[in-house]
Parts: sequence; C-alpha cells; structure tokens
Amino acid sequence: MKVNLSLQKMSQSVDLTNIDLNFVDTERMDQNSLDKTPRLMGVVKSSHQDVLADIYQNNISMAVWQRQLGRLSQYAESLLVSAPNFVFKSQGNSTQLNATLTKLLPDAQNKALFVEDVTLLVDMFACLFDLKEVGLRLNVLSTAMCPRFHVDKIPCRLVSTYAGSGSEWLHEAHVIRDLLGLGGHVADHNSGLHEKGRINQLKAGDVALMKGDEWPTSLGRGVVHRSPSASLENKRLFLSLDMI
Repeated sequence: MKVNLSLQKMSQSVDLTNIDLNFVDTERMDQNSLDKTPRLMGVVKSSHQDVLADIYQNNISMAVWQRQLGRLSQYAESLLVSAPNFVFKSQGNSTQLNATLTKLLPDAQNKALFVEDVTLLVDMFACLFDLKEVGLRLNVLSTAMCPRFHVDKIPCRLVSTYAGSGSEWLHEAHVIRDLLGLGGHVADHNSGLHEKGRINQLKAGDVALMKGDEWPTSLGRGVVHRSPSASLENKRLFLSLDMI
C-alpha cells in the first residue's frame, strides 16, 4: 500500500473558509499553552472533486466532495428492493471492476450510469494514491456494520453512501480516544464521544477520504467514525475503497 506524497503538489493550498476546524479557544490560551497543545485536525468540504487532493495536507484528517446523486439515486434505491442482500467485495483495476459489476448488478434504469460512477471513484482513488488495483466493497446493509466509534488501522479509505444514511464521524476535539473500542469496557455505541461533543454525519452522495491510524503523518489520530443505524425498513447502499 503506497501513499504517494508527491501528489501533495496537487493541492498546495487549502481554502480555510471551507475547513470545518475542531473547537479550540485559542484566544484564551497563552503561547506557551499553544506550544504544548497538539495541533487539531480539520475537515475540508467542497462541491468540487479536486477537494479530495487536500487529504495530503497535514492539518486535514478528512476531505469531503459534496455532490448530488441525481439519477444515480434512482438506481441505488431500486437496488435496495431488487437485491436486498447484495454483497460485493473484490479488488482490481477500474476496467476489471466495471466488467464485474456490470455482470453482477441487476438490470434497471440508470444501471450503466451507476456502474460508470463507481468506476470513476475507483479511477480517482487509484490516481490519487498511485495504485494499480483497488479494493472495492459495495453492500446493501440492513444493520450497522461497525456500530461503535472506531478508527481504521489503515492509511486512508474512501467511503460513500448511495442510498440511506451516511457515515457518522467525530472531530478530534470531541473524542476521548482511550474509551474507543475495547477501551469503552461496555457495549456503549457512544463510547469515545466527549460529553460535550457532537456527532457529525455525511450525506448520501458525499465522497469522503478518511485518514486512518497508519497515514504517515496522522500520528495515531485517524478519523473516528461509525456506521449509522440501519434496518430492513431503512437500508443503506454503501461503498468503500481501500488501498491494495
């Protein structure tokens, strides 16, 4: 798995007006205190796909391309009905994955458009991280895959929801990392959330790159997130892409 840091040239600057920064009251801190405070990571959002390259900025933990699905949502919603147990997990290049999805996905209006969109995301992810192959997972979900807040032990992952509720995530300033996962001791889905913290949520259509704990400069501070609730009545169509 290679993270091509030379691609940082693709995004030399970040528009600070689009960065959703963690709360830190710097006006009430003296310089000595600031020097001892770990720099908190921000989240950058934009309606332009170029925002994904900002994941190479050291002060960014997540980059979100905010987009409207349009006709893609029609096929996604139909898939929830026609293939309520659809599970696809594979790896390959965009051409291979396109052919496999075209064969496996049920026929319906806008199917070709949907497959082309998934292929586009595979191409973008592979280009951004200089990958020959990408790991792809596309699932219809009626339960939460990962209901507890956690961090992925990987460099970076792309996630997007085509139908249903989007992934939930926390700002670094809203996290108590010692209480994540098994550190929470009890099966509390909110373990790790600061008592004054806020749960954020991606929207259907959003394409997010989330740094994990193995990103070279994240220093064990990958994005804390979880799957939203889902049920037989409220399914999700979820896509994730991983480095191979």
